[in-house]
Amino acid sequence: MARRDRWTLEQMLDTAHRIHALARRHTHQSFEAEDVIHLALLHLIQRLGEAASRLSADFRSAHDEFPWAEMIGMRNRIVHSYDDLDSEIVWQVATADIEPVIASLERVLAG
Repeated sequence: MARRDRWTLEQMLDTAHRIHALARRHTHQSFEAEDVIHLALLHLIQRLGEAASRLSADFRSAHDEFPWAEMIGMRNRIVHSYDDLDSEIVWQVATADIEPVIASLERVLAG
């Protein structure tokens, strides 16, 4: 694995853990009600997608266990369509979708 890809994956894992930890400390109601929590999760999800876009095409094509298009697409939605985001989808990403991403990142980095 290229050094840059490894460094990016480590950054992604750190960010994914931060998403997971922040979401676990809150309920869906507090996520909806507290603007700072909402914005923090959006920012972290955006960072995760941005990092995914910086991985080499060779790495991404060799690791189809990751939802690359969805991760990068979510980043693009947050950046370019922030006024039309579905908060249910954001919460789903932060609470359920992030766990398999964390597991895959840990597996790839361990190997």
